[in-house]
Amino acid sequence: IKKDSDVLIVKRKEGEGLLRWQFPGGEIKLYETEEQAIIREVFEETSCQVRIKQFIGTRVHPYTRKTISYWGCDYVDGIIEIGDDVIHKFITVGDVVDYLTEVSK
Repeated sequence: IKKDSDVLIVKRKEGEGLLRWQFPGGEIKLYETEEQAIIREVFEETSCQVRIKQFIGTRVHPYTRKTISYWGCDYVDGIIEIGDDVIHKFITVGDVVDYLTEVSK
């Protein structure tokens, strides 16, 4: 989720394996398209509305072994409200690799 020149990441208290920082997201429900799931999951996790811009790519998650799709989205509206078990921050695009591969930040 891009806002101005930064992107949103979230940190869960209970990570997946050793990784804690990740992009907001979740799983597709049976009746949903991938795009519908993105809009729903982002709103459920952040209370924000986004506009899907482009498909970025896929990878296999190193701990869950699930195939993950990445989509670029623009922040549209809303005040970020995240649950007690999650914190968030906006970081520069150049810092993404450091956060998403670091296990102890």
